Amino acid sequence: MRMSLTKLIRALASNTDPVPRGTTDGRSHVPGVPDELAMEIDADGSPITVHEGHWYVCFVPGLQRQWWHRFTNPKHKHVFAMRLVDDDTWLLLEPWWTRMMVNVLTLDEAIKFLRWGAVGNILKVREAIPGQGSQARGWSNCAVLVSLLLGRSYWTWTPNGLYRRLLAEAGTEPVDLSQFLCDHFERVANKNADKALKLLPRRGDEPLEEVLLALGTGVMSAMTSSSAISLYKAAVSDSNRFKDAAGAYWTFGPQRAIDRICEVLEDARRRGEVGFDDCRLAARRFVSMLRGDLLLEIVFGLRASPSPIEIHVHASSVVATFLRGACATGRLQRLRVA
Repeated sequence: MRMSLTKLIRALASNTDPVPRGTTDGRSHVPGVPDELAMEIDADGSPITVHEGHWYVCFVPGLQRQWWHRFTNPKHKHVFAMRLVDDDTWLLLEPWWTRMMVNVLTLDEAIKFLRWGAVGNILKVREAIPGQGSQARGWSNCAVLVSLLLGRSYWTWTPNGLYRRLLAEAGTEPVDLSQFLCDHFERVANKNADKALKLLPRRGDEPLEEVLLALGTGVMSAMTSSSAISLYKAAVSDSNRFKDAAGAYWTFGPQRAIDRICEVLEDARRRGEVGFDDCRLAARRFVSMLRGDLLLEIVFGLRASPSPIEIHVHASSVVATFLRGACATGRLQRLRVA
């Protein structure tokens, strides 16, 4: 049966007339395709060239009992695939029995599916473009659909069968979820911290207010960005399960901001501008004032992230309030909030 179906597919393909791979005169040259749809296409017949990417293919046990589960591997009763779009966005392809679910997920939502995947096995697999799969595979179960997604021509009908075939490929990487999340949190937290701190020069003769305002604005902008909010939600909600990832978020995110602010305050203390006994504690309080209730309102969906003007006004208010209680004895002055 397998050989006869393969020969049939090849025969049908060989009888197909070659299709022009583009247009040079603005006309389609394809029967049934109007000239207004004429466009240049790449070697694979696509209007754009898409580069191969990686999918995180999750082979999982079932969340609900199904009659066919008795015939499948205990850990590989189902398979779905996820793809990292950017720092805080994932694409989910989930073949349900009744539909194909394709959704965009935030990081904290994606972790729920990745946790499910970690109960079974997660493989990082590079897709093939244009691929070697075929729509003439027949029964479109989860294993067949994910195989087609990856551009594979495997004749396997079960999640476990697909798992074994993909695992045998040279470029496939098994994924340890705890380590993956730790690395991801570290990378994103560092990236956000770099945006907030990297471009800020060491203090020269600038007034302390200006330096703290620049720091506060940078920290607030990074703290309220979509990637930082998503990372914060994920770190908080899964801190008990993934302690190393939560620790990486703190160490390479908020802690870096506190360290930089502490350096500024220690320099200000040497100049006699502030009278803190513990500059690190003061730096932590400064960051807490920047965060305030604003961060929680964003996390809870009560408001959108602030605009640059709102961030500037908020940071100015925090700096003014902070320095009124931070000036050394005899140097207390009233600061105007811009």
